[in-house]
Parts: sequence; C-alpha cells; structure tokens
Amino acid sequence: MLSDPLKDALRYLRYRLRSRKEIHAQLFKKGYSEEEIEEVIGKLENQNLLNDRVFAKFYISDGLSVYYKGPFRLKQELLKLGVSEELIDDLMDKELENCDLKEIAKKAAGNTEQADPDKIRRKLYRKGFSSAIIDEVIGEIKQKL
Repeated sequence: MLSDPLKDALRYLRYRLRSRKEIHAQLFKKGYSEEEIEEVIGKLENQNLLNDRVFAKFYISDGLSVYYKGPFRLKQELLKLGVSEELIDDLMDKELENCDLKEIAKKAAGNTEQADPDKIRRKLYRKGFSSAIIDEVIGEIKQKL
C-alpha cells in the first residue's frame, strides 16, 4: 500500500531544495500516478515549497562559493535536474555579476605550490571553468613559481 504522496514529497524536500523534475521522478519511482504527482507538485508550488527559480539560484550560489564549480559544470548539472536553460542562463548571469570567477577558480585549483600546470588545467576543466579563466589562473601560478 502506498503512503501519502504529499508526505513522501515533503520527506524528500526535508534534506535540501529539489527541482520539479526531481520530485516528479521520486514520486514516480514510489509508484504514484501522474495525476497524484501533478496534484502534489501543484500544492508544493502553491505553498512555495517547490520553485525551480529558487532551487537553481541556491544551487548556483552554493556551487560557486562552496564547491568551487565553474559555470559550465553547474549549467550541465542543472539541465540534468530539469531546470530550463533560459532560467539557468538568467540566474547564472546575475550570480556571476556578484562574484570573481578567477578567485573561485584559484580556490578550485587548490594547493598550487608544487602542482603541475597541466594537472591544474585538467582539474579546472572538469570543474567547469572556461579556458580563458584557466589560462589566467595558470599564468598567475607560473609567475609565482
């Protein structure tokens, strides 16, 4: 017997904000019908407990400042989580106006005193930084050595 889909959705939201697609997938996996899922998602959105704009804003902010991920990686992750590309681009542009991407890339590079520039370059590419930012960071590291 299935439990209440709203309770399951709220339990899933308890740990972190989620996208609409994540909630839908979780409830579908638990065996709820499309009608039940859409009804619950509607209720959560009306109560402002589910909002892709808020979710993406915090995801981008935390990704940059806490996990030191680059914009390309964050965009790919959000697309996979079901957030629209237009919304991602809009929020990313606003967030990047308020932060220094080069400083975030330096933090993402980690300890660079004895590191190989090629390893740092690969690491920053994996983290989702552009080649222009990576080149600036590598240039500064080479100047220090």
